[in-house]
Amino acid sequence: MRSATMRIEKKRIWLAVLTITTLLLYIGSFEWLLRSWLTMDAYSHGFLIPFVSGFLVWQKRNLLHEASSRRSPLLFIGAVLLYLAGQLTGAVFIATLSLIPFLLGLILLFKGYEAARGLAFPISFLIFAIPLPAVDLATLTLQSVSTILATAISHLAGVESSFEGCQILLDGTIFEIAPACSGFNSIISLYTIVTLLSYLIPDPLMDKVILFAATLPIAIFTNGLRIGITLIVASRYGVETGMKYFHGWGGLTFYITALLSIFALLGCIRWTRKISTEQ
Repeated sequence: MRSATMRIEKKRIWLAVLTITTLLLYIGSFEWLLRSWLTMDAYSHGFLIPFVSGFLVWQKRNLLHEASSRRSPLLFIGAVLLYLAGQLTGAVFIATLSLIPFLLGLILLFKGYEAARGLAFPISFLIFAIPLPAVDLATLTLQSVSTILATAISHLAGVESSFEGCQILLDGTIFEIAPACSGFNSIISLYTIVTLLSYLIPDPLMDKVILFAATLPIAIFTNGLRIGITLIVASRYGVETGMKYFHGWGGLTFYITALLSIFALLGCIRWTRKISTEQ
């Protein structure tokens, strides 16, 4: 009885030491994440990600009760090296990213392969809380694509418009496709949802890959459609009415349309697989 109590106390001490060590090592990363979540619209959902990951870990907490003989320090060592590389080069993204293999490395080191494999997704899901580098370049590319796509959609509706760079000219009015209109914010959010959905549904891996790959073009098209509809409304009912749509319920419409398209695609994939199986 006494030995069992001592083992429990020893585990608690180790847990406390590892928790404090992790907090001290990554305090700079946590501060950067907090600032990013507060100031970057694309990552305002970052506050929720740790809670989602924590819940998914809690669902599989039984994996942490028993240690496996298949343990290895390699992942932990690799994570430490990645952390040091980020610190020495001043690359806060790399230093923060190392937290994911760091946590998985600790599990692999102390609990073994089965626990690390079972908790790989819940911990890796934290990546959606970490702002990506080169966001400006990605945003600029999406601005250009959205500009071209929106202009083409307006032409299909018989609206005469032209574009230059990230500007659309319509009836003497210039519509600036700003970074906030690129759709980048919604793309990050949609990929977060699709990744979690892919983890939760029991569909084959290939179906999940198709769904994941289709998310980007769906998001880009629906964003271009949103801007294109704005041009059409502005052409027929005035610029002020068009901008009211764009800044009002246009954004919500775009997001709901993208989500419904993703779920519709999932339904089509399931239906196609069911038909092929029956045949």
